[in-house]
Amino acid sequence: MKKALLFLLLSLMAPLARCQDSTLVYQHPARFIVKLAPLSLLDQDATVQAGLEYRLGQRKSIQGEVGYGWQTLPLLGSDLRKFAAAEVWRGRAEIRFYSGRYRTNQRQGIAIRSNYPVGNYWAIDGLFKQINVQKAAQPGRIDVNPPVPIDVTGPQLIRRYVIGSHVKVGRQFAFYDPQRRIFSRVLLDVYAGAGIRFFTNQGADQVTDPACGCGIGRSFYYRGIGVSPSLSAGLKLGFAL
Repeated sequence: MKKALLFLLLSLMAPLARCQDSTLVYQHPARFIVKLAPLSLLDQDATVQAGLEYRLGQRKSIQGEVGYGWQTLPLLGSDLRKFAAAEVWRGRAEIRFYSGRYRTNQRQGIAIRSNYPVGNYWAIDGLFKQINVQKAAQPGRIDVNPPVPIDVTGPQLIRRYVIGSHVKVGRQFAFYDPQRRIFSRVLLDVYAGAGIRFFTNQGADQVTDPACGCGIGRSFYYRGIGVSPSLSAGLKLGFAL
């Protein structure tokens, strides 16, 4: 009789225990997330940019990105079009630390634990950017005594190098499929951060005519190593493999 009563009591308490743990374990085999950065097309140094995120553990991942841009790529216009030729190379690497749970309903306390990284995170990144611009050939001065042919200054190449680092906070969302009642492999990554960057212009000392627009907050003709504060914000579309 006592055993029957004990079994009945445990049976009644089991649903209550399950209600106290509102974490839904969402099993998913993905550890890699392929990403695209559409907002990089709106940058003054626009690039076609893609990245890959790899999960290292329950709350940690690493991510790398590469991008390439050409002179006519910027959708909103750019001072790069004032040069005879231009190209942009961009790279970024970061380590992320996730909160561990993806909360979907604050009132009911529902959360989801998945095998790929979703939810709030903070990150530290490092960036590298190289811009190659080429000025067109410029006519030189004429030496009239004694008369000589016109001297022409050849194309002048400037390489602008930028390195920097940011501390960022963000959130990676998983899209919900109401038909199948599961979270799809399509993700949205939104972030913002602040940091510092260093820059230098190689070949600026060879330019004979530096008069041209240089974009917002920068100069292709600055000599030496410069430093400035840096802001980072954007979003990425991802697909979990």
